[in-house]
Amino acid sequence: MQKTFNFEKWNQHVGNVISGIDTPAALSSMLDGIADIVPFELWYVAFYRREAPPIEIAYSYSDTDRENYVEGPYLLDPFYNAYIENTIEPGCHAMRDLAPSDFKSTDFFQQYYAPWGPGNEVAFILPVDDETAAHVSITRRGKGVRFLSSEMRTLNQMVPLVKAVMGRVWDRMRPEIQSSDRFNIDFHVRMTQAFRMFGTSVLTDRESEIAHFLLKGHSAKSIARLLDISPGTVRNHMKSIYAKLEISSQSELFGLFFEALSHAGGDITSDPLSFMQTS
Repeated sequence: MQKTFNFEKWNQHVGNVISGIDTPAALSSMLDGIADIVPFELWYVAFYRREAPPIEIAYSYSDTDRENYVEGPYLLDPFYNAYIENTIEPGCHAMRDLAPSDFKSTDFFQQYYAPWGPGNEVAFILPVDDETAAHVSITRRGKGVRFLSSEMRTLNQMVPLVKAVMGRVWDRMRPEIQSSDRFNIDFHVRMTQAFRMFGTSVLTDRESEIAHFLLKGHSAKSIARLLDISPGTVRNHMKSIYAKLEISSQSELFGLFFEALSHAGGDITSDPLSFMQTS
């Protein structure tokens, strides 16, 4: 699907980026240049931060699709977790290489990715300072639209341009963000702590560990590989988790997690489920 490289047209895009480097036009010129070489339909641009929620910059998805992402679901995003856990090098990476091996068969994927339709997503994850990374995601829609190995090599050759543009975007935004970031940092602390505490009031330590993997979209098979136990043992734990939480599926677990967050409010010292039981 990769187009024949047109050096003259690419230079035009780079020229547009340079001439508008300190304006929003630089980002659109960069995306247009990438799309001319490696076609895609959807894009999403944000900054990941280690101690605060992501900052969304621009995206081509509808507002309905994206409106809740920074309110908690980002904690379960394979790209975000790969950055936070330092499991990838800076560059362009395919979702299929970072997500659990059975990710597309999980209820989490069906609820939060499948509604956008079949597709294939890759993303640049590029540090812009010690605590922040640019996230530039591009997606092809349709079946059988994988990004080829040659296209991934081309995208990684574009890293210097993407890093430079996103670095200037961050430099332009950073003073305003830092002056009003206390609330966002507090929110992120509450979200991450609530995630760690979720289920601990009713589940065993092992069940809590498995519940957290399930929330990140892992299946019984991938959890078994990570914990070096059998899939049957994982499924037995899942049955116990679902029974104790009075749910019946992974998607219900995901819904319960966010419902519990809404009840917990600002408290980060207890299992958010405990607030549902008393409300």
